[in-house]
Amino acid sequence: MTTETGVPELVYQGRRAQRADSRQRRRAILEATLRLIVKEGIRGIRHRAVAREASVPLAATTYYFKDLNDLISDAFTYFVEQGLEHTRRLQQDSFAAARKLSEEERSSEAGRKLLTQQLTRFILSHVRSQAGNRDFRLIELAFRNEALRNEQLTRAIRMANQAAESMIREFFELLDLADSRAAAQIVHGTILHLEYQILCGAVAIDSPLLERTVTMMIRGLIPATTSAAQPVTLD
Repeated sequence: MTTETGVPELVYQGRRAQRADSRQRRRAILEATLRLIVKEGIRGIRHRAVAREASVPLAATTYYFKDLNDLISDAFTYFVEQGLEHTRRLQQDSFAAARKLSEEERSSEAGRKLLTQQLTRFILSHVRSQAGNRDFRLIELAFRNEALRNEQLTRAIRMANQAAESMIREFFELLDLADSRAAAQIVHGTILHLEYQILCGAVAIDSPLLERTVTMMIRGLIPATTSAAQPVTLD
């Protein structure tokens, strides 16, 4: 299922909440689940522990989530939903100039350089923003690891990947790239790798290596950009 913009719609598995106070309680349970993952990892998620963390009755967690799979899957969906909103705003700001270019301008040397700058800026801003929140990255890695054992969570991960890649893919579609989907997967994979490198201390968040890596990748994906291997100036 996709939204009107073509972005895959994230789907919750647990019981829906209709009233405002019920939605607030359900959200409190999901946020408590995320906090517990930071403290103890996925294996620390139990209905009783989540109820205690959320300061709600145990019956509330089992009412909204019949089993732990639903709870874990919906906690991830909630987590992704918050992150995608930030990414969507960043995308709108970063790609604004690219969308205004005519087809002729996009195919020119100057246009290709601008497009490279815009996409490079978007990726670097996204990586630094995401990697700057260590707890969020720990949560994401915990979910991705658990997805190897949990089929329901695997589906949620797949939908989240598709949603993120669809935003990147739009940029390559502006260029009429032959395989925008493959290009988006390459960019998304590089983003996840760089975030992990920063998280484990292999690369500093302000390292020039980040810019060089992203620039080289984008120049390899967008044909007829400026030659040479110097990083694009993001002024």
